[in-house]
Amino acid sequence: MRAPALSKNSRQFGTDDAFSRSVEIVVTPVIFAGGGWLLDRWLDTGPWIAVALGSVAFLGKITAEWYRYNGRMGGIELEMVADRPTNSRGLDVPQEIDDRLPAGVNLDRSTDQ
Repeated sequence: MRAPALSKNSRQFGTDDAFSRSVEIVVTPVIFAGGGWLLDRWLDTGPWIAVALGSVAFLGKITAEWYRYNGRMGGIELEMVADRPTNSRGLDVPQEIDDRLPAGVNLDRSTDQ
């Protein structure tokens, strides 16, 4: 992770981070599949080890991203809960209640019927 002083802004950092993760998701299975292909050539087993290693690497990267995403979202949710007002609807509670009626309104019954 980059030091905050080195990053230009948070949007740029998010783009860099997303790009590096997407490259990892693609490159890691390719490297594992390449190693599996070399093993397949050496053992003369067909493409099965390459497919297996590439699949395991891909599923591993997707699982790692899933847990990383859930961890980050959990932290954001906790921050949101901490910043929320104490009442359940998220509305500000008035400090004092104004019992006055609007001008021209009274509660006396009129007898002009």
